[in-house]
Amino acid sequence: MSEFSKAVKKEKSERILTFDLMRGYFLCVILFNHLQYYPSGLDFFTGRGLLYASTAEGFFVVSGIVLGIVRGRKLLHQPFKVAAKLLWKRSLQLYITSIILTFIFTLVGQLFIGNPGLKYGIFNEWSNWWELLWHTVTLSYTYGWADFLRMYAIFIFFAPFVLWLLRKGLWYVVLIVSAGISALYPLLPENPIISQPFSWQFIFFAGFVIGFYWETIVAKWRSFSVTLRKTIGWSTVAAFAITAITSFLFVFGHEIPGAVGAQLTALHHIAEVHFNKDQLAFDRILLGTIWFWGLFYLVRRYESWILKHFGWFFLNFGMNSLYVYTISAFVVFFTHLIIAPPGLGNLFLNLLISLIALGLVQLAVKTKFLMKIIPR
Repeated sequence: MSEFSKAVKKEKSERILTFDLMRGYFLCVILFNHLQYYPSGLDFFTGRGLLYASTAEGFFVVSGIVLGIVRGRKLLHQPFKVAAKLLWKRSLQLYITSIILTFIFTLVGQLFIGNPGLKYGIFNEWSNWWELLWHTVTLSYTYGWADFLRMYAIFIFFAPFVLWLLRKGLWYVVLIVSAGISALYPLLPENPIISQPFSWQFIFFAGFVIGFYWETIVAKWRSFSVTLRKTIGWSTVAAFAITAITSFLFVFGHEIPGAVGAQLTALHHIAEVHFNKDQLAFDRILLGTIWFWGLFYLVRRYESWILKHFGWFFLNFGMNSLYVYTISAFVVFFTHLIIAPPGLGNLFLNLLISLIALGLVQLAVKTKFLMKIIPR
């Protein structure tokens, strides 16, 4: 048996359930925000995807951390080529999946041209289908609600080079180079399909570095006194709560009548330029870091209670994250063709439709629908 086969067979990754729970929660919010059926009563938990940091970034950070643990630190005893081969195999799998999904959504979408719920950006006016093929395989065109797969394929392709540096102890080189690539964003074309991977790779690889050194980080954390850990943890939670509420008030200030709403809206227009989602400027990364670790501390502290009451749901999603994300893409796409956003204009009906969509994804997970085909 080859070293590669042995690594796949014998690899034992002790799952950190906190990350699975968080990823499951992130996927629920991403689904609701892609559906865009608002108001639905879920607005307070989702922020409609308009807040100054989002669960989408959190999803990438968690994915980077988990990859750093499972394909980085836990394979440290294996030759580098074994870990690299696993990573490139995963990258190819996601690349092919991304291409197939783009073709499926584009071909189906052609049948619904003119439907108000059809997702924007569909291939429609290019001179021929060979052009579609070229732009799809080169990842300069993507369509549907599973565009994260394209970025994952790109990032994981470069992950072996990052891993090689980390094995040499050059984590600071990884962060400096990644930050430098991110800084190129203003020089790139104003096209998210091309420019977004340059900025978002930073949070993914920052997560990868954290995952690689996770055991060291945890050991250092546990070396602190209980009082100090609680002080840091609850201070982060407080900062998370205060900034999240402030962000919510600024973004939705226009819905508050009178002078207060006008003032909040004016402040929002000043602040929003510093928190562009595609560019992921420093302010947004800093805020997202506070939110991520504030949420992590809460979930970690109350993990037993969450597992008891909601683990059956969030763990199912978190442990099958890319499968759930892909199934959600189909649910959102076809639901929009039936009922275009913003839904039926009724809070109860919008909530009902959103929960039915969530239930369909959960049903797919429970029945393992196409789970042998769709990456998990």
